[in-house]
Formats: sequence, structure tokens, C-alpha cells
Amino acid sequence: MEIKKRHDMSKSEVRKLFENVKDIYGEDPISYKKGRYEICETDKDVSLILLNGEPYLLLKDDRLMPSLKLFLDKDVRGVRNKVIVDMGAIRFVTNGADIMRPGIVDVDKEITPESFVIIGDEKYGKPLAIGVAMYSGKEIMEMDSGKVIKNIHFVGDSIWNLEV
Repeated sequence: MEIKKRHDMSKSEVRKLFENVKDIYGEDPISYKKGRYEICETDKDVSLILLNGEPYLLLKDDRLMPSLKLFLDKDVRGVRNKVIVDMGAIRFVTNGADIMRPGIVDVDKEITPESFVIIGDEKYGKPLAIGVAMYSGKEIMEMDSGKVIKNIHFVGDSIWNLEV
């Protein structure tokens, strides 16, 4: 991933960003932290919001999503909008594959189509990827096969390894 444009965000832009986060998610899934906020346009179809040089949020198709780095020290099994995959799916997810229904062992039933989803592993609950749901959580649970989540950002990808 190559950064095309990069600039500091003003305090009012940061304030508006966090107002949008609350509007979108109802509650604040990420908290405001003091530091240097920058917005980066990339050669991919995603923009990044950096906090002190680290990817903090992703902006894709006017949709804000947290980056994986926000969840590094968390067990995602207790987080909203989560999907847990079996151990056999891990290598595929961390290579950028979309999430298929057979590899899923648990789904947050409150997931709505087009919402961001955190994908975690079954054994440790560690975050593996951020994706966009193609179906509701209830629909996913009722399915037996097929692609259900589009993988947007995963451990080891160009966002994860971004050096700015």
C-alpha cells in the first residue's frame, strides 16, 4: 500500500470524526485519545486515519471501521459485531480470504448487512481481521455454506505493516 496524500487533521475535524463514530455506532466503540491525528489517502480504495503514526481507523466507501491495532490487547469474544472462526480457518483469514460460513463457530446475532465485523480465533479470541458483513448475524447462523464476510484488513497485510 502506498500513501498518496497525508495531512494533519484539525481539532474540529477530529471532533467531527468522533461525533460521526457515535452517530454510526450509537455508543463510542473507540475512545478519543490525545495525539496527532492524520488522514492518509492510499493507492487502494481505503483511507487511513493515523494516531501518532499508527493506523487507528479505516475509511472505506464513507464507512468508518476500527483498525486491528485497536483490538490487539483484547479478547474479541466479548466485543460487539464479532465473528469467531475455527482454528482451521485462521491461515485463510490471515492470507486475506473472505470468511466462509463453514469456518464460523460463533456470530453476534446483532450484526447487520454492510456493518463492520471483527473476526477472532476460537482458541484465544485474538483479532485476525476486520471485514464487512454480507448478511445479518441471524442469516449467517442459518446458512450452511457460502461467503458471508468480505475481508477488508487482516493481520500481516499492508495496513498492519504500514510504516509511516
